[in-house]
Amino acid sequence: MEAGDDPAKARRVTVLGRPIEHHQSPETDKAKERTFWLAIDLTFRAPSTGQIAWALGDEETRLVLELCQDIARDKTLAWLEESVAEIRWGSGGKHRKPVKGGLIVAAFRHYESRAGKPLLHDHAVVSIRARRPDGKGTWGHLSTDSMPEHIVAADTLYTLTFMEEVSARLGWAWEPREVTPGKRPVMEIAGIDQRLIGWQSTRRQQIADALPILLAEYEEAQGHPPGERAAYALNRQAADQTRPPKRKVARPLSELRTRWRASAIGKVGACVVYRLIERARAAAAVVWARVQPVVDVALAAVDITAVVYVMSRVFP
Repeated sequence: MEAGDDPAKARRVTVLGRPIEHHQSPETDKAKERTFWLAIDLTFRAPSTGQIAWALGDEETRLVLELCQDIARDKTLAWLEESVAEIRWGSGGKHRKPVKGGLIVAAFRHYESRAGKPLLHDHAVVSIRARRPDGKGTWGHLSTDSMPEHIVAADTLYTLTFMEEVSARLGWAWEPREVTPGKRPVMEIAGIDQRLIGWQSTRRQQIADALPILLAEYEEAQGHPPGERAAYALNRQAADQTRPPKRKVARPLSELRTRWRASAIGKVGACVVYRLIERARAAAAVVWARVQPVVDVALAAVDITAVVYVMSRVFP
């Protein structure tokens, strides 16, 4: 390509193939019910207390937590690349093999939520185009069912790796926290004040406030409470209804951290904020003193495997 060439020509030369067709309804072949995939967007989001420590802790702690995020994200992407991603070709995609030369991934880091609260997370945009292992250098499409089928396992691998790195590099411990009664608890950093989770999770509360109205409307229309799939859809609807617009102008992270610290102090007090790291270390010392003499590594490995299998039916 040279300066002054037609933009349409430039696109034809540089585009990585045509978009694949993903049928929203397997019973129909109508064009209006097709959507086109060019890439898959994977989001890597640290646990709530990891977000809080990253946003309110000192600069050294922030950098360590970002390194933990990098390692957990990259390890998960490497597993997806090596063990999950498949290239397809032939009639109906009947031929499938691992990709050659890896996946094409663009990663973007974001620092805040739409509500303006700390939300360290990465978007990894995975192109559906990849090299075929045919020795000819040809390109094809990824199998679009293999990646979604392993999303829960990938999320589990990311979370466990992040936790492991945080414990290894900062010496902190983790403890279960019940979010929804009767549901599997989430793991959070021990010693971080629970009030800070409420301060950070503004969007979660907005969704929770909107959800009862949608549930009542559903029960009135259907005559019964929603099942698991319908409840998930209602939760997404509540999220859409309460979602604020994105910020037009990005702020420097240093400015965001100053604002977050002032906001958190106004909510829970300066003592809680400034002693956050100290209390995490103290809580970790208590946890490690209690569990290290009695932990059975083999039994813990079996337990983790069982939990992942029950939740996702697959294990990395």
